[in-house]
Amino acid sequence: MTTQTQTIFAQVARSAEADGKAAYFRLHRHRFAAMLQAINAAPGAQVLEVGVTPGHFTELLVQSGYRVSGADLDPFTRKALWDRLGVEVRQVHLEREALPFPDNSFDQVVFSEVIEHLVYSPLPVLREFRRVLRPGGRVLITTPNELYFKSRMRGILRMLLWQSLLTREEFRHQMLLEGEQRYTTHSRTYTMGELTWLVEQAGFRVVRHQYEAPWEKVGLEAGRIRHHPLRVLVKGAFFALTTLIPPTRSMLLVVGEK
Repeated sequence: MTTQTQTIFAQVARSAEADGKAAYFRLHRHRFAAMLQAINAAPGAQVLEVGVTPGHFTELLVQSGYRVSGADLDPFTRKALWDRLGVEVRQVHLEREALPFPDNSFDQVVFSEVIEHLVYSPLPVLREFRRVLRPGGRVLITTPNELYFKSRMRGILRMLLWQSLLTREEFRHQMLLEGEQRYTTHSRTYTMGELTWLVEQAGFRVVRHQYEAPWEKVGLEAGRIRHHPLRVLVKGAFFALTTLIPPTRSMLLVVGEK
């Protein structure tokens, strides 16, 4: 991470703290760093972020010099932030309507930690991204890895104990969601092969696909071992394992080019 990028991250971290969302930014900052590094667009490029709430990555994009537009199921809750950033965020229900932008409008589409929330096939949504991208434009997608070591081990343990893969609390929470509330939980997760296949089926050429470990790095900050030694050692073991075996990492990152 360059000095300039570190400065931008520190600035957004302060904004998140002032907004009462310091814990969220701390949890997701490694994801944001991987995404920012993966964007292959010059400052001044037009970027569409689909699924902008709570807005931390939106602010990182703006501070990095991109011209940013947004699309979200609920653009109203964080309207004060969009106004401060000078970003227009339009309301759209991805699975019911087209993106409210003309053809060939953007250099980059960012679709991070959203595809796993879609109830139906994401192919129509991905084709919409291709429509609004200029020739040579790119879509950046991140999503949890279906084969993440920690979640796989949890599933295996629950099967060995003859339990449902969902805890009772998770099951009841999901069953009580109605209407658009359904989109607050995951519908399914993907493997790398599945995600790259979807991107190609939507008409993109996959130019980048990699396994990232953003969640594994959280909690390994210098100084924490003095206060939480056992927790840091366990997390360090997970991080070491996923470093050695990339397909077990927690996040998929795929870039498709039009």
